[in-house]
Amino acid sequence: MRLHTILIASTLLVGSAAVAQDFDIFGFADADHDGKVTLAEYTAFREGGWNYFFQGAASVKLQDAADMSKNALAGSAVDAQGNVTHEAYTAAAPELFKKADKNGDGSLNAEELQASMAGAQ
Repeated sequence: MRLHTILIASTLLVGSAAVAQDFDIFGFADADHDGKVTLAEYTAFREGGWNYFFQGAASVKLQDAADMSKNALAGSAVDAQGNVTHEAYTAAAPELFKKADKNGDGSLNAEELQASMAGAQ
């Protein structure tokens, strides 16, 4: 499980670089290996990133986040103090998923997931 979390976080960390190198982001996100990523799988995938980057913290100050981890925070609400809370990060998942689901079928295919990780939503 720890290795899986590290691999998920590494994928979030490198974002577009992983896409450019044909890294198999989809293989990590598609937990049941049915060829599609559901909202539940997407949410779990993102949760692994939060736990890796921010060690389960309740919040992280956006300006203090490492440049490479800021990609994981994209789309999350930032409060007046410049923090992204775990709650806000989690709450962003459904909307980010919806934006990534370009064909509107309620799941993400490999291309949709890779585009979302590259910030191409």
